[in-house]
Amino acid sequence: MLEEKASSKRVQPMDNNPLAAPSAQGSSLPPNPGLGRRKSFSDRRDVKAQTFERKSVKFWVPVHRVTAVIDIVKKFIPVSRRGVVHSIYFDNDESSVYSARLFRQDGSQLLRFRWYGDDQPSEKSSSVFIETKTHNNDRPSVKERFSLTPASADSFESGVDDEEVEKLGEKARGLAKKARKFMSERKLHRVLRTEYYRTAFESSTHSDFRASLDQNVCLVKESQETGTNSRSGPAWIFPHAIFELKISSQALERSKDVVQKFTDELISVGGAVVAPKFSKFLSGYSAHYNDKVGVVPSWMSQEKIVAAVQGREVGGGGEHSFGVVRQAGQGGTYDRVEDFKAERKANKKAEKKAEKEANKKERGPDQKSVMANERTLLAWLRTTMLLLYGSSYFLDHDIEGGVNKVLGWIGISSALGVVLWAQWRYNKRNKMLLSSEMNIAKYSDQYGTNFLVLCTIICSVVGLIAYQKSVLTYNNWAYMRTEIAGDK
Repeated sequence: MLEEKASSKRVQPMDNNPLAAPSAQGSSLPPNPGLGRRKSFSDRRDVKAQTFERKSVKFWVPVHRVTAVIDIVKKFIPVSRRGVVHSIYFDNDESSVYSARLFRQDGSQLLRFRWYGDDQPSEKSSSVFIETKTHNNDRPSVKERFSLTPASADSFESGVDDEEVEKLGEKARGLAKKARKFMSERKLHRVLRTEYYRTAFESSTHSDFRASLDQNVCLVKESQETGTNSRSGPAWIFPHAIFELKISSQALERSKDVVQKFTDELISVGGAVVAPKFSKFLSGYSAHYNDKVGVVPSWMSQEKIVAAVQGREVGGGGEHSFGVVRQAGQGGTYDRVEDFKAERKANKKAEKKAEKEANKKERGPDQKSVMANERTLLAWLRTTMLLLYGSSYFLDHDIEGGVNKVLGWIGISSALGVVLWAQWRYNKRNKMLLSSEMNIAKYSDQYGTNFLVLCTIICSVVGLIAYQKSVLTYNNWAYMRTEIAGDK
């Protein structure tokens, strides 16, 4: 699975990237969402039925890292459209759709109405897409949709036959029949509305790889009044941007390495966090209908999300304050409501620790530590100079038996060993600093100092012995000269 790997590899240049279309190289996204010439979602007037079979991986993106993520994605897939997306989700009084999606039951379906652009769809410029998403455990999930005018979509929701539905193509009529049956059998009614600004990435030549980045995700409790113009209730803003990469099954097999490099850079450079089971519908429904559900998604216990639901600020969050999000194999995807507060309390310490480590990695190595490492290298070099100075002294002064040469070469060899050791330790420590491996035990240096002290003791003892011998020899020689001179 894509979400199981997270290394720090860099991506290959876009010119050699099979994900990128030729038109991607000149793409750019203006900083103001309201500027630019790219197409918006409101330009769509699709009426054909569409079926998408694909695999996807979702990420949470820190709000302050959105620009960096966009720059990364544009190297792989060009920006195609952007604009506001509105969706209305349906469920019944028993929350059966919510439960099936939460427990990821095979074949569980989700129905939503979606349109792009204005708060309310326009008859002249907008289409309403009726979409059905089906979760499959042993094969890729499927999304099917067809489009209607806003008026026809309202009639479809009410269960009233409409001429436009009859005019649809054969495939679209089949999808409409399935959606109508799903709504009537489950007694579905609108429960949640989502609104967010989406930047979509898609090649103009193929749709094997698609991506979307959703910002300012607003989750609104929807009234049960039929019609896209109905008024909505309480709302809360999801605290992170949401990035989703969608890949066709065939494209995933032939481009697995490139896809992995792409996701690796999103994580290591863009600061994204994998959220494989995240769902806007589950998040909004569990928050607005907390009294109706017995279980909630695990990510709802994350402190920033709890604060967003409660409408309060969270201090000290930073760009990486994601909390502890359990992934596959880490204890399931949901918690009991009665354990909600206990879960938050248990996660608080771990969340602060994770945030501290993430911020430390984001800031890079401590400058004081880097400079201390350099000063240590300079200190070793000064010691090397002293050894070389002492060695040169021995080489310049003859001692009986050639001991001076032995001491000189011992000193030079020691100096060479010290400088090589110092350089090796400097490089190793520098690498540890850059990789944020802040283990103090790894910075201690016993061998180098012990070696230096041993060499100093040996040279001092041998030098002292040689000096004493030379003094005795000199005194004997002087005495002998005196005796010889007296005899004469």
